[in-house]
Amino acid sequence: MMDIKPRQLEIVQAAIQLIARRGYEKLTTKNLAQSLGVSEASLYRHFESKKELIKYIFCYFEHLSCAVISDINSRALPPIDRIRSFVNNRYEMFEAEPDLAMVMFSEELFRNDPSFTEYYMGIMHIHRDEVLGYIMEGQRDDLIRSDLHPMHLFRLIVGSMRLTVSQWNLSNRIFSLTEEGKAQTETIIKLIEVKR
Repeated sequence: MMDIKPRQLEIVQAAIQLIARRGYEKLTTKNLAQSLGVSEASLYRHFESKKELIKYIFCYFEHLSCAVISDINSRALPPIDRIRSFVNNRYEMFEAEPDLAMVMFSEELFRNDPSFTEYYMGIMHIHRDEVLGYIMEGQRDDLIRSDLHPMHLFRLIVGSMRLTVSQWNLSNRIFSLTEEGKAQTETIIKLIEVKR
């Protein structure tokens, strides 16, 4: 994971906003400098290229994600509560940073540069491995149904989250993502947990 300095973080957040509101093609040094009120030359002191800036956007998302995972794993939570915490945090994070949700769930970035796909897949694999670990632990402890394949459960959990975030974005955010997401998480938990 790359280290992000405070000024780089400002630029990253401005770039996220620009991509979310105007599209990847509008992320130019001219437009970015204008939105920050700085010269184009000053941007090159922090990022060598647009490609490097995009990688820092992914790094920013990875940093946020890993901090949450670290916090979840530092607490003695049962596996189902770890799944709940992970998913609900995503809803809270994206509702607090809707532009980040637009960018991270946009396929536009990946169409423009296939190398971004590899970097993003690396982040997704961190998420997958963590959530799969929670699922398999829950199955071992007879808390989560063991007749269901762990990867299918992962896709059910994370895929439904992605769909909900996309619907929220496409509807101009007319509903509370956090409330809808938490209700959906509870529905999924009811489906996958072992009934006592």
